[in-house]
Amino acid sequence: MKPEIATGLNNAPEQRKIPPHPVISNRAAKIVEITGDLPPMPHIAAQAISKLSEPDSTARDIHNLMQKDQALAARVLKVANSPYYGASRSISTLRDACMFMGFDAIRSLIMTAVLKGMFSSVSLSEKLIWEHTIGAGLAARIIGEEVSFHRKDEAYLAGLMHDVGKAALLLRSPAVMREIMQEVYNDGADFFDVEQRTLGFTHADVGQMIADKWRFALDIEDAIANHHQPGQARSAPELTHIVSMANSICHKLEVGPTRKPDLELSDMESTKALGLSQASIEKILFSVKEALQAEDSGGV
Repeated sequence: MKPEIATGLNNAPEQRKIPPHPVISNRAAKIVEITGDLPPMPHIAAQAISKLSEPDSTARDIHNLMQKDQALAARVLKVANSPYYGASRSISTLRDACMFMGFDAIRSLIMTAVLKGMFSSVSLSEKLIWEHTIGAGLAARIIGEEVSFHRKDEAYLAGLMHDVGKAALLLRSPAVMREIMQEVYNDGADFFDVEQRTLGFTHADVGQMIADKWRFALDIEDAIANHHQPGQARSAPELTHIVSMANSICHKLEVGPTRKPDLELSDMESTKALGLSQASIEKILFSVKEALQAEDSGGV
């Protein structure tokens, strides 16, 4: 059984194991045929994430590890000092970040930095996917707060990671992915449907494989795999509905390649599952807009 990246859950892995999907092997074969080997998590980031899960780890331990990858360390500090994620004081060192923000927040910061590192160019495709990535993370955290989901950093991390499959596809198969994005962006087509028709699998399938390869907890893997079909979540239905709702919020606010300003959020399956009223939806939309504006000004 694979070790897992801890997300604050106390459930033993065997209690939370998800049985394999009956068609996952066929999809996996198609994914490998098109993308080749999926990207690994950077070595130092993986070590730091693992160390954060150990009960006797200290801020000094994390600092010493992260110092071995200066580029990653610099991105973590930049995110830590962004207007939305920043502490009440300036964070000048990784040790300060660990001490003042806590290990759960540091885990999210590291993953934000890792994903940011996957977007190496300034093409429109990458810009749109990154905007949606960070937007969904912020939206998931805000929705989590509204519905009293206690693991807010886990909500942010699941929202942030939900489209990691798109980033991987753009990295490994840029020409195919840009054709898909062009159809979505210009014609208003559904991303999920276009991928299924073009590739025979979707970014959610790729994202689930990456979450498994990167040894994420199964709750986050479940949310990534099922954010377009939250009713199919098996390990983490509430978290999956939060991520699905965050995805829809970004579509309505036109954050990323999919733009649906007329989307009726009150009709969404996840709205009903989370018990969100119209007033709650309006409150969430306002808070997400504010958070995104803060991120824009901070330049994460």
